[in-house]
Amino acid sequence: MANNPTTQNNTENALLNNSMPSDQSTLLQMLIQQNQMLTQMLMQKKQPKTTLNLDSKYEELPHFTNKELKAMPSLKDFTIRRKNGIYFELRYRRYGYDVSFSSKNFDEAKKRAFEWLRIFEAEIQEKKVTIKIVEKTVSPQATKTTVLFAPFADNYMENVKRKMVKENSYKSLYNTYKNHVRSVYGDYALQSITPQILQPHFNRLHEEKPRVCEDAKAIMSSIMEYAVNNGLINRNPMKAVFVAKHERTTGQALSKQEEKAFVQAIRGNYYEYSFLRMLYCGVRACEVNEIVENDDDTITIKNGKLKNYQKNYYRTVPMFPLYKENVRGKGYRVDVKKLSVAFTKFCPNHQLKDLRHTFTTRARECEIDNELVSLWTGHSLGNITASVYTHFSMEHQKAAAEKLLYEV
Repeated sequence: MANNPTTQNNTENALLNNSMPSDQSTLLQMLIQQNQMLTQMLMQKKQPKTTLNLDSKYEELPHFTNKELKAMPSLKDFTIRRKNGIYFELRYRRYGYDVSFSSKNFDEAKKRAFEWLRIFEAEIQEKKVTIKIVEKTVSPQATKTTVLFAPFADNYMENVKRKMVKENSYKSLYNTYKNHVRSVYGDYALQSITPQILQPHFNRLHEEKPRVCEDAKAIMSSIMEYAVNNGLINRNPMKAVFVAKHERTTGQALSKQEEKAFVQAIRGNYYEYSFLRMLYCGVRACEVNEIVENDDDTITIKNGKLKNYQKNYYRTVPMFPLYKENVRGKGYRVDVKKLSVAFTKFCPNHQLKDLRHTFTTRARECEIDNELVSLWTGHSLGNITASVYTHFSMEHQKAAAEKLLYEV
């Protein structure tokens, strides 16, 4: 049976009116008040929580008007979002374009998008028509097996390309693929990708990033060739795409004055001996931790430039005079990823690989045979025959290595 509040109050008053000392009466009064407060608190906890007004939490994003959409049909392909609750961003990612326009004011962001579309709207509509024409010309049999570029290319990168190269190389290639291939053609059907669609994209990419363009072209070409081999398309469209060859720099050796200043500057630095290993032994950055010093004045190096399917290869070279004097028995393993950043602090006009080029240059200045220098640096191992290895005995190599002693 539920307690009647009136009855409860009467009972409390009767208790207070009993003949008890005043201090006990006060104590009882305090206990009753505490009990009432606890009862109120418990009742409040049992009350249902108020429902949040979702409309107040999530504001409705602005949109384009029907008049604007009619004037510029491509506006419907823009994604509108609010960044950090401050900026409005209008982003377009179709047909090889990836552009965005941001502003605190939506009308201002919209104005910038309009200005861009006035230039490219005609080109976008032309691409749409081209794709429709290609899709109509695809045979009914091919249409049944039509697949999107993205899942097919993802499968190629993960299960084919990844098996062919080292993990660090794959990460670099995958970033190029993700940013400059997949983001552009991911929504296309394989059969709809033609040289006419590919060429403008690679033209723009070559103007902005020629080195990246060369890598992206190679990736795209291998993906489309894989599609040909799987019977999904008849021809590789990349064979009709022209991209001017990018001239890659091979590195520049330090002058003797620069070398002297560099050696003095790195004394006591954490990476000193890693730098000197590259300078006095010609190893790659990825090989500085893979050096074993032998008792017979030779060095064994694990070759760092191999394909993923190749077995580890070790080359043994003489211990060069400057290496003996400055590096032997010193040094420790380092994080090679940080070597390049550390190097530019001492030689801002050079790259880390220039230490290796400096070793090669000094060896040739000392009139050491080119093939022997290539053998020491592991630079052209694929082109050196077994007879050449036999010809360069270790005694011959040690004698030649003694010439590599110079002053700066």
